[in-house]
Amino acid sequence: MKSSDKNARIGQWLKEKREEKGMSQQMAAERLGITRTAIHYWETGKRTIYAVNLIDYCKILDANPQQIVNDIMEK
Repeated sequence: MKSSDKNARIGQWLKEKREEKGMSQQMAAERLGITRTAIHYWETGKRTIYAVNLIDYCKILDANPQQIVNDIMEK
């Protein structure tokens, strides 16, 4: 699997979890202390999310980063 495909799958997973929480990209960005544009790029797979950012994002989503691996591997 190409890295761009992985980025897109991770991004889609993050977007789905964020939307399940009823959180906008702007709200997530504010909680993480980053720009909404960064959230957009991660969720669309246009940029790779670094591990530290992924862990922080998962925290605000009340998700375990291991869930990403499990969910993506099932698809």
